[in-house]
Amino acid sequence: MGQNSNPHVIDLLSWHGHAKGGVHVPFQRSRNPLGQTIQTRLMVRLRKLAMEIASSSTSSPRWVFLIGGPGNGKSETVQDFLSHLDAALGLNGSLSNELSIRYNRDGIIPRKIEITPIDLDSSRNGIFSSNIGRLVIIQDATATESALGDASRELAHDIADLLTLQNSAPIPVFVACANRGILARAMTIAFTEYGIESEVVKIIAKLIQASSLGRETLIGRKSCWPLESDKRFACWPLDIESLLIDDGTNPGELEQIIQHAVERTRWEIPSRCEDCNSKSLCPIRNNAELLRDDATRKNLSVILRHGELMRGQRWNFRDGLSLISELLVGQWSDYDDFTDPCKWVHRNVDNAKSSTPSLEAIVSLTMRLYPHALFRGGHIREAALEFIESGKVDQAKQPISYALLRSIIASSMNSSTKPIREILSRDYSRLDPATVTPNELNHPLRLIEEDFCQSVDQGRHAAQVFIKSPLESKFLDIFIKAEREWKIHDRDSVIADIAVCLLRKLAAMMTKRAIGTRLGRHALDLMIADYAACIRDSNKLTAVRSSLLTLLGQQKFEFNLIELLGQPTADIQPVVGLIGQAPGASLKPAPNGNETTPSHDVPCVQISGIEYLIPLTFDFYLALRLRKAGCTGSSLPASVRAAIDRIRHRYAGDLCRNQRNFLEGTATISVGATKKIEISSAGSDPILVDK
Repeated sequence: MGQNSNPHVIDLLSWHGHAKGGVHVPFQRSRNPLGQTIQTRLMVRLRKLAMEIASSSTSSPRWVFLIGGPGNGKSETVQDFLSHLDAALGLNGSLSNELSIRYNRDGIIPRKIEITPIDLDSSRNGIFSSNIGRLVIIQDATATESALGDASRELAHDIADLLTLQNSAPIPVFVACANRGILARAMTIAFTEYGIESEVVKIIAKLIQASSLGRETLIGRKSCWPLESDKRFACWPLDIESLLIDDGTNPGELEQIIQHAVERTRWEIPSRCEDCNSKSLCPIRNNAELLRDDATRKNLSVILRHGELMRGQRWNFRDGLSLISELLVGQWSDYDDFTDPCKWVHRNVDNAKSSTPSLEAIVSLTMRLYPHALFRGGHIREAALEFIESGKVDQAKQPISYALLRSIIASSMNSSTKPIREILSRDYSRLDPATVTPNELNHPLRLIEEDFCQSVDQGRHAAQVFIKSPLESKFLDIFIKAEREWKIHDRDSVIADIAVCLLRKLAAMMTKRAIGTRLGRHALDLMIADYAACIRDSNKLTAVRSSLLTLLGQQKFEFNLIELLGQPTADIQPVVGLIGQAPGASLKPAPNGNETTPSHDVPCVQISGIEYLIPLTFDFYLALRLRKAGCTGSSLPASVRAAIDRIRHRYAGDLCRNQRNFLEGTATISVGATKKIEISSAGSDPILVDK
């Protein structure tokens, strides 16, 4: 055995979006970090389209727009489609070779590439001539080949060019990668140059509507594949469907990538990890070993999926590759001046195994385990930092406690400004298992916490069945030694009691984080699971309908006519108040995907009378559940109050403008406790009368 170096570890560091895992261009020599195609459901659809095009010159759709922002896999999808089109046409690689030449030339990558029969092998281009004639690829519609170019104008002209081919035979094949911003700007250009009633404007508007998630598409969008108004066009939004959803036959795309990253043949072989003398305490190898287990890996996917639902944003390929690299290895900045993370591990393992084990080395290694990389710092770091700054830990009297707290602070510090850590610290800290005390009496995290409240030693004994890494045992040994430094029966017993409680709390939090992450148990897990279960189930959504109606006014609608938007509503009689019939509300589940449209994860609330739709986000759902449990309306989060305010203001505005409501007595305006405003007849002026 020796101190080996695993090249796969360095390769994983290149998966970050700021490295090789970033921008990809079709048919360039450097592919995605995996070096192989990550199959998606859209790829399956496009492979079928390639077969249809090869079978008929009149097949549809022929003009395809892949819609989404950076990192959603548009370029990879285009390359896969064109490679399969090459095979379906029997071109024997001629098309792929030509595209590879075009995309690998020196200089600026061409914005648009056109392939005609003369560009291909003459012995095999007959079917290309008869079924396609011209192939146009725009791999990035936001790019231009000129410093003074206007990408949106060029895209509008490209679409206009397609629409002039009314009787073209065969119909050319057009593929474009675009985002909604460039489409919106192209529509503005088209409106100016072609007119509001032009086909160019109408088609771009249809593309935007079909691929976006606006209020009109919450209940159900128009057909994307193909467009209802013109079967030659099709689009597909790549940023709506989750990469963490099992399609019934294959795991989600991100889980497939994790499987590739932790595959045994990349780790457990001679000269790598199998015969490395640091393997028992190596956190990087330990991460791979843990995530090689199907149940543990699926539990991680559950947490990541719950995070998607909570924050309302999907993982894309670029951020997903960065995430996997972050969890398994970290970033170069984590390894000081070392040129190889394995060398950093060897140094720390040697220090941890020495006759006088280095506390700092054990903490540093432990904090590189993937649960602590996923929920870096947070409340654990804040608690340690606050206690150190209080001055109650004497470095001379409690050297182990002092060094332990300092090491936790240093190891959990965010030493990087890369986007992946910003995403995790901003969005996923709410899910940290370290912060939750479950209500269920037999919940494993609750039982572990209760044992740690007695002593760290008892807590470690209770958690032993869940501990999967020798590092975690060594880490808890340090807490046990630190706890013994404090004499709770001395004259400084008050400070000692506080210190011991803190050490037990920190040990419990670290242990809960590690075990909870591996078990898929986290803060808000039951609430998010309930939300996930109801987003496509109208019966389950009705559970929160009563809470919403209570906020809007279940018996009658009361609105303070002088309240400010966003101001918490006081539970007192307003000076000038609008009173009317309470609005009704129905909750609409998010639609399932089908062959023509993708699914999404956003149910919505439809307000009767004003036909107003509002997304039912997780925070909105959580607020309604809290309201049902007794939380007052003014205590709800500001974002939820704002959403309720929008509904109330729109409904109040509609109620005020409808004179019939006041004539029929279904609406009135009260002034103070004794007066009200009435309208005696249609068209008459309002008058102030006694109630």
